[in-house]
Amino acid sequence: MKEQSLAELRKSAYKLVLCQLVVAGIIALTFFLAADAAAAKSAFKGGLVAIIPNCVFAFFAFRFNAADNANIVVMAFMRGQSLKLIISAVLLAVLFSQQQLVHGAFLTGFMLTLIAQWTAPVFFKH
Repeated sequence: MKEQSLAELRKSAYKLVLCQLVVAGIIALTFFLAADAAAAKSAFKGGLVAIIPNCVFAFFAFRFNAADNANIVVMAFMRGQSLKLIISAVLLAVLFSQQQLVHGAFLTGFMLTLIAQWTAPVFFKH
């Protein structure tokens, strides 16, 4: 993998994170207009629970060039995925313990932001 293509992959990963942030903002705005500020905050927090671990994964997964050492790249992906799962679980546990959280809005924000990640190949063709 050339260094330029690694930079392009890294840019695409962060572009996906930015896209997810926009989706979370739109969901929060929708809840603000349809319900109230507490629901909007909960929806945005749900989006952030999906976004923050993806950002950490992108940081770790695209740090190294596969042409240099494939084993280092594999370990970086594994470390990134492990941290992504741990951070997701911790954030979910912390936020579900909040009393002012609107659970339906939170889960909607979380799920729709995850769906934005899964549908990314349709929008970002490389």
